[in-house]
Parts: sequence; structure tokens; C-alpha cells
Amino acid sequence: MKTSSLISLICSLTINGFNTFHQPAAAAPLPKSWHVAEALSPAEAANEDDKLVAVQVNGKYGYQDAAGRMKIAPRFDNVYEFFDGLAAVSIAGKWGFITRCGKAVIPLHFDNAVSFNNGLAAVQIEDKWGFIDKQGTMVIEPDFDAAESFSQGLAKVKVGDKWGFIDKQGEIAIKPIYDEVDSFHNDMAWIRIDKKVGYIDQTGKFLQ
Repeated sequence: MKTSSLISLICSLTINGFNTFHQPAAAAPLPKSWHVAEALSPAEAANEDDKLVAVQVNGKYGYQDAAGRMKIAPRFDNVYEFFDGLAAVSIAGKWGFITRCGKAVIPLHFDNAVSFNNGLAAVQIEDKWGFIDKQGTMVIEPDFDAAESFSQGLAKVKVGDKWGFIDKQGEIAIKPIYDEVDSFHNDMAWIRIDKKVGYIDQTGKFLQ
């Protein structure tokens, strides 16, 4: 069997509600106005991050394309949109990551997760957060009380009740001294310390 045919078969099975990581109970039928389309081809899948949109049907989430065709059957309790080719999804309180075919490439065994960005994703194990790569390997140990996705090479993390930033090696880039922070955009991040608010650069320098 050719590789492309095998991929289409796997995607087609997933769309119709079957997957090796989860065998759902009989799902309620989709609205008649929704068409379950053919699986994404490898060429289509290469540029689909901004085309597959999360939708809710009968209390479960799936994904449809820009034309409104269901591409991944709604069987998840919670989902994020696709980033870096993968989407974080949850079933029964456990999180993992699926491809645009709906295949679970990182099993659903985390207590929480956020989207991939810059090749890494923040995941929660019990009460601590770390970061995994796209193979599901823990590359930054779960030592943080909260964490969010990388942006411009830095990720916001919480240590105790203070926020700071780490780099992709897991090293502290900006010390956790802030009460609130936003992720970096346009080389700066919004921060708050007590009643003082403003912006810092990627070295932690306060911008006037």
C-alpha cells in the first residue's frame, strides 16, 4: 500500500470516530447540514494550521475546514487550535496532542497542556509544569507552578507567586519577580509589580 493511501486510510478512520488511543461511545449523529469530508492529503496538511477550526457539536469538540466540512470528528472534551502542526486536546481530564488527521501522536496522559510554539509545548504533571518537544519528550523538567507557550524564544513561567521568563534550554532568562506578565510580542512584554505597570525588553530592562 502506498504511503499516501495509508495516510488517507488512517485519517478516514479517525474522522469516522475511531482512533487507537480512544474508542468513543456511540456518538450522536452530526447535523445533516455538515458534510464529513475526505481526509487531508499530505500536501493539504502541510499548510492547514490556519484552516482547521475547532467546533462544538453535542457537547464535544472536533475540527472543520474553512468550507465547514468536518475533518476531525467531535469527540474531545476540550481543545486548542492547531499550532506548529499539532493541537492540544483532552478526554476525561487528560491532555495530549493530535495531528491534523486526528491521530494522537502524543498520548493523552497530561493533567493540562497548552499549544506548541517554537517546537515546544507546556504540559502539567500533577501540580507542576514543564515543556515537551514534538516527540513527547520532556525537555524542560516540570519545575514550575504555571507556564505558557513560548513566544519570541521566551516562555512565561511562575515560581511560587511570581512570574518570570525562561529560554528554550529551560534557563531563567528574566527572574521571576513580577506579579503579572504577558508573553513577548514585538520584542517586549507587559509586566506588573505591585501597582507599577509597563513593558520590559528581552533582557528584563524596563522600557520608559
